[in-house]
Amino acid sequence: MPVPLSLLHHPGASAFLRDFHEEHLSEIEFLLQQRTRYLRDAERSWVDLSNVEERLEVHREALHAGGVLSLELAREAMLGGDDAQMLAGAYIVASVQERDGTEELGEVLRTLEEVAADLLGIWEEVLVLSEHPKVSERTSPLLSSPRPEARAVAARILGRRHEGNAERILPLLGDDSLEVRSAAVMALARLNYRPAVTSIENLLQYVPVSEWESLTFAALCLGSPRALQHCRKVCQSGGDIPSGFPRLLAISGDERDLPVLQKLCAHTKLASRALSAVGILGLPSSVPFFIEHLTSNALEVRLAAGAALNLLTGANLRVTTRALEEGAEGDEPGRVIHLPNTDATTWSQWWDGHVPRFAGSRRFRLGKPFSLGVCIEELASPSSPFEARERAAHELRIHSGQAIGFEPDWPVRRQQAAIARWQRWWTDHGSPRSHRP
Repeated sequence: MPVPLSLLHHPGASAFLRDFHEEHLSEIEFLLQQRTRYLRDAERSWVDLSNVEERLEVHREALHAGGVLSLELAREAMLGGDDAQMLAGAYIVASVQERDGTEELGEVLRTLEEVAADLLGIWEEVLVLSEHPKVSERTSPLLSSPRPEARAVAARILGRRHEGNAERILPLLGDDSLEVRSAAVMALARLNYRPAVTSIENLLQYVPVSEWESLTFAALCLGSPRALQHCRKVCQSGGDIPSGFPRLLAISGDERDLPVLQKLCAHTKLASRALSAVGILGLPSSVPFFIEHLTSNALEVRLAAGAALNLLTGANLRVTTRALEEGAEGDEPGRVIHLPNTDATTWSQWWDGHVPRFAGSRRFRLGKPFSLGVCIEELASPSSPFEARERAAHELRIHSGQAIGFEPDWPVRRQQAAIARWQRWWTDHGSPRSHRP
């Protein structure tokens, strides 16, 4: 009696399977690129990323089911080819759970320690996204790598994942590398390691201006009142002011900081950032100030003023235009984008008809009296762009004192779980004055 043959015995089976798995790998490569493009695209809802991530999961599971052959293809991509292929290959290899004594995650981390510095960002993104349960455990030893770039990447991975042993990161505050020190301080803030506050405050006394922003932000997240004083003093100085300080002062300060921020709006290099900061404060008395800046000769100033008005009022006055995609030909129509309305007359008329709505509260956000509850709404809203959600998360962290982790570039399911925790916290705490900036 003849032995029945399966399709795997066909002479062309090997080539077919290879092509089949290569298609899955190619699709993962495309989807990872698409996720990166969509993440900061203000015209797309962050919630829609879940469709991309679900498709990624399907193709990843298909490759996992492919066994040795699919892993070989992933390794080939990880160790050669262009950046997108390396990202897809590393993504697959890093996601394989350990079995039968294999250590694919360890293989990825060994490659990270050896790879050229300009390619480390690929491995960072892979390990931040990975759902492997041992990423943090296996990444921590790289904090002692002889390569400063590897130490910095390890600290960033642990910080962005909000995982890991902060005590192992703390010594990196004294590292000789600026990149390592910056990565370490941000990781300590994300891990809510409050014993680091004194060290960070002390560093602020003698490090160069280039390091002030990350140190000040981290100290603010960890509850340092000295960091807010430092931020105010620097913004009042009129000297060498880091470009991120107006925003830091706005998200950590209060209405007393309005005069300082308005004065910075006359600073040529800081004007648009300072206007955005005044919008974050959200004082109705600043609306005429914004409308005045809608007549500026500088486009970035007009756009900042229009965006600040929308943030404060919730009017959502926008104009539609088209922007050419990178590499597109000049005669192509481009994709539709929306920009804040910058017509002073339109805004003056709108404000004249809505002034009474903005009485009875010191600060407003999106047309509502400002509270941390509104910040949570910004995190949850499908229409909130990346930058707004990142800023709202920073405000929540600094003013609530809570260490509920959230990053706007996390997978959607993890973001939604974090938002749910924030919503429960706000429900439990009502809206007490102690939590209102």
